[in-house]
Parts: sequence; structure tokens; C-alpha cells
Amino acid sequence: MKVYLASSFRYINEVKELQSYLYSKGHIVSCEWWKTDYKLELKTQTIAEWFASPIIKVIYRRSLDAIRESRLLIFVTPEATKFNGANVEVGIALALDKPVIAFGQLEKSGMYEPVIRCATILDLELALKEFEI
Repeated sequence: MKVYLASSFRYINEVKELQSYLYSKGHIVSCEWWKTDYKLELKTQTIAEWFASPIIKVIYRRSLDAIRESRLLIFVTPEATKFNGANVEVGIALALDKPVIAFGQLEKSGMYEPVIRCATILDLELALKEFEI
């Protein structure tokens, strides 16, 4: 099954561990967005320059296409996390009627109501089995 992993750059280790686990179970991760942190790469630019950079449009399109082609999205959130780009990815997946699984903890928000919450790897395994075709 093709899966999109959404998270914050501060949880890269957890994302990579989950990717390895998913690969071991025969799943495919649709986009390895964590390979380059463009916030660091383009850190000397102003906000206007950053958003005008052609690579930013490529990043958005790449992520959007990867979410579209995935069966579901897993939101990797080891601790309850305030807003970041991953929340936008969760919103896109929900708007596309994709299942969303939170692996970890969530902030209290009514907007997370449809999100399947998994605290352990066993919970995640059970949730993934429900979506296999």
C-alpha cells in the first residue's frame, strides 16, 4: 500500500524509523520530503523571496501529488504538536477523502475528529490492516 508520511522536521528520526518499518511490511512511502530541509537551504532569503523561489512551488506540487496517489496519510507526531506544514498535508488528505492516521499524540482540536489515533505500533498495524485492499 502506498502511504504518505506527514510530520515536522524535528521528528525526522521517528519518520525514518516508521518508513523502515513500513517498508519491512511491504508498504511504499510516496514521498521522502525530509531529504532536504529548504527552510535551512534558503534561510538567508526574506519571506517574499522564499515563497517566490521556484523550488517552493515544486515542493508543494510534489507533496500534493504524492498525497493524491497515496492510499492514506500517516501523521507522525510523537508529542502533541502545534501548527506546522504537516497539518496542511493532513487537511489536504482529509479533503481528498483519504484516511488519516495519527501515530503519536494530537493537540485537542475538533478538526482532528476524523483522524484515527494510534499510540503504539500495534495500534498502527491494526489500523493499516483495515485499509489494505
